[in-house]
Amino acid sequence: MKTFQRKASSLVLAGLVAVSLSGCFEGKLSSNDQAILADQPFAYVVRDYPDMGKVSSANERPPLDPRAPYAFEPGAKLMVRDRIALSSGERDVLTRYFGSSGYDVKDLDVSPDGERMVFAARGPADNAAHSSWNIYEYTFATGEVRRILKDNELANLGHDTNPAYTNEGTIIFSSSRQHARGDWRLLDLREYLVDFEEPASLLHSVKPDGSDLTQITFGEFHDIEPSTMNDGQIVFIRFGRLYETLEDCTTADIDDPDFNQQTNGGGYGQGNGGKFPSGLEEPKEWTEEDKCTASLEGDTEGERVFVEDVLSLYRITPSGGNVHRYFGSLSEAFSDASFIHYMDPIPLDDGNLLTIMRHVYNPIYGGDVVTINSQNFFAVDVPISDDAIGEAEESMTPGLVNFYPNQVSPSGWYSSVAPYGDGSGRLLAGWSQCLTESEGITGVCEGSSTIDNLSAPQYGIWMLDPSQNTRLPVVRSAKRSLFTDVVIADKNELARPYTGDQHNLNLEDNTALFHIRSIYDLDGADMAAQFDGGIETRRDPSLTRPDDRSERFIRVLGKREIPAELEQAILTDVTYNPNDSTRKNLYLWPLLGSDNKKSLYDVLSYATVEPDGSAMVKVPADTSFTFEVVNKYGKRVDLIAEADYNYSYLMQHPQSLLLENGQVLKCYGCHDPELDTPHARTDVELASANPGAPGDAMPFPNANPTILAANWKDTMAEALVNSLGKLTTTWADTLRYEDYWSNPPDDSLAFENTYAQLDTPAPVTDSSCLTNWTPNCKSTINYLEHIQPIWDECRVNPNEGGALTSCTNCHSKAETGGKSCPGGDSGPGGDLVLGGGSASWDERFIESYVELFEADYYMRKTETGEWVEVEDPDAEGACPGGLQGDLTILPDPGVCFSRRLMSARGAIASARFFSLFDKDPDDDAYEIETIETETIKQSHTGMLTDAELRLIAEWLDSGGHIYNDPEKFEFPNP
Repeated sequence: MKTFQRKASSLVLAGLVAVSLSGCFEGKLSSNDQAILADQPFAYVVRDYPDMGKVSSANERPPLDPRAPYAFEPGAKLMVRDRIALSSGERDVLTRYFGSSGYDVKDLDVSPDGERMVFAARGPADNAAHSSWNIYEYTFATGEVRRILKDNELANLGHDTNPAYTNEGTIIFSSSRQHARGDWRLLDLREYLVDFEEPASLLHSVKPDGSDLTQITFGEFHDIEPSTMNDGQIVFIRFGRLYETLEDCTTADIDDPDFNQQTNGGGYGQGNGGKFPSGLEEPKEWTEEDKCTASLEGDTEGERVFVEDVLSLYRITPSGGNVHRYFGSLSEAFSDASFIHYMDPIPLDDGNLLTIMRHVYNPIYGGDVVTINSQNFFAVDVPISDDAIGEAEESMTPGLVNFYPNQVSPSGWYSSVAPYGDGSGRLLAGWSQCLTESEGITGVCEGSSTIDNLSAPQYGIWMLDPSQNTRLPVVRSAKRSLFTDVVIADKNELARPYTGDQHNLNLEDNTALFHIRSIYDLDGADMAAQFDGGIETRRDPSLTRPDDRSERFIRVLGKREIPAELEQAILTDVTYNPNDSTRKNLYLWPLLGSDNKKSLYDVLSYATVEPDGSAMVKVPADTSFTFEVVNKYGKRVDLIAEADYNYSYLMQHPQSLLLENGQVLKCYGCHDPELDTPHARTDVELASANPGAPGDAMPFPNANPTILAANWKDTMAEALVNSLGKLTTTWADTLRYEDYWSNPPDDSLAFENTYAQLDTPAPVTDSSCLTNWTPNCKSTINYLEHIQPIWDECRVNPNEGGALTSCTNCHSKAETGGKSCPGGDSGPGGDLVLGGGSASWDERFIESYVELFEADYYMRKTETGEWVEVEDPDAEGACPGGLQGDLTILPDPGVCFSRRLMSARGAIASARFFSLFDKDPDDDAYEIETIETETIKQSHTGMLTDAELRLIAEWLDSGGHIYNDPEKFEFPNP
């Protein structure tokens, strides 16, 4: 429930909207004029407010709804005045540009230097050159209007709305074009809001000259109304949905088409029969009957689904990095208050936000001017600390504004707002007095007024001075006029380009850094406490040795999407995807292989996880990346299935990050995505499970006493950097460990695993990276280029008296043999075939790749505990308990379990393969021990090197794609 802290003081009101206001003054200015005056130009959008209509479905949106960014409401006008004064004349800047009225315009924003204005507009219905929403720029000094994207075809390829300048001078805007998904006219790969059957409107950036068009957010939601904060970060609104499946909804609950008018309140904003409570003090909470009434039909017969719209404030950097929820609950309580939303948040100089808050179904399109105390609150009733001051939301206007449809609001309603920006605290706002009409006489609403005699509102633009509680007219009010946008051309002296926090380490150019306080921290809880005695036990080398911990390294992955043009080409290729029933479509299998996740990966760097779970990790700057926790063998640990392992949350970080050159990003630990508290904000101090150093210039308990923390609460990673004067992190070419923390350090624990140790091609595009790795280098693993050569490599067989052999020598078709190695024998090695050519059953497949990921089925005998292979799991009686996938661990009686040599889920789940070569205990739960297993292990011991096994683990953990470098992909010859 939203609650406001309101001001209770007298109001000085100059004039009523029912009174005609003078538009011109000559001679000496009055005191009212002096209070209004500012020499900056200002601009506004004025329109006739449209009829709300009858909204009786969750999927019907009224006019001017922020959830409907593509809606076209022609008849608006963009007006500009040279200064804020009653005597200032106005001019229409777009009617001449479009050749007629009938256009629509919205979403005004002023450049940091105050010289230009950007906005979204759509030409009249018959204007082919401006047939979609586009972004335009207006220069105040010259009056010039120009479209940012000059080419008509490119401009009209999508709906572009909600533009905002960054402090660097680029433009951020929301668009249905989804530029990263290619030309949707050829093959539509865009993400959609399913309920509305419309493409998601996602954030893009572009230079003012129309170059460098880039998509920076992704997902099935609308990212709208961005604004730039003084520190350069972009705050915006994300519109998404939550769904609740309802039980026992009766026909009477759902069949009334007029449910919005029912007195039980079960409607989208117009229920309660006009008996809404005042303000936000006691919004109606919905009952199950209310939810059933407003529900939608589900996927199965009789199922009803209640839909809740969620609009939360998010932040992102101008280049698309560190997107995170900034303010607002992930879920409002189910009540009428969930229809009251922020409109166009405006950053203030103190770091908080100014917004119009209104009910999206209020037919007079007004609400209240509210400040959002984002500096001290994560959400309403969720302070960032116990000593936070103020309220999360505070009205900036005198009196109580009532939000709900068909309510009397004696204090009127506000439709738009802009701060003067001159330090005075003054605001320009669209405002209408609440009026009544009786027998042709218009009056002002009073507390005793009812909705029966409400008159149409008359909006104008007014100056508000919250410090003086004054409201003075600036632009004449008119009947049925609505001012939906207002901006002031003020120079923002506090605006600065985004840089983030800067580290003071001597790192390579184009390098950034992120610091994790502890991977054992889950939203402030010590996850090591349940089984391992907590972080204080883990960090004590006398109690926990390095090999007692599976979590040894942070692996950083460069994350990139499949180029849209390539995805479209594969999906329309007649060989791979004939689409004519001649043979099955492969879809994106030729690129992705067994994994259907569309992200492609590069390995960028490694960093040691210190005993307390902390890590200092270097990454290439301006590169989209994610990261994961791996063990000493380079295997991602979240799939470890031991009964006493409680770190399954250590999966690959779900959000991409991107850091500027020299930036350091501080992270407390891991987070539950369902938790209703923003966790990625860098401007607030969060609770930390890691106690850190016991004091300034002190060592950690029972650890190497020569490593001293500079400050109380510093992590072990910080203390080690302080002690050594350098980072111990490595780039992707090297996985290295050295024991610094034991007392004394144990040199026997050190190891190094490098790409230089490979005899097969290393996964680098530039061989110089193996001797001089720079932030521009990356490890990109492709199956045929880097994994298949491991099977083909001639090597000494340590189990056969030193004879030369290769994997394909044995694992080949008996009649052809494998790769010929001098002095080596060849022949069948069971059913596994590792040839790198086209498969005999379908030339579109790679033979060895399919074989490695082919599922075999096993059952565990209850009486003996022995595993036996089931040749045909579909045969009658073969699997009486059914089939379960290869992620299943418990050997239930009668159940057949699939086990693959390799799993695209990751290296830990590929235990059937790795157990033949290494002694890693972390994947034991996935092993299958048949009678033949021990013999097979003996014949494979020592056959692959540590560097080869690490490379295979990296490849599997990144999805086991056939290609991670899409430029290496080749289409088959026609």
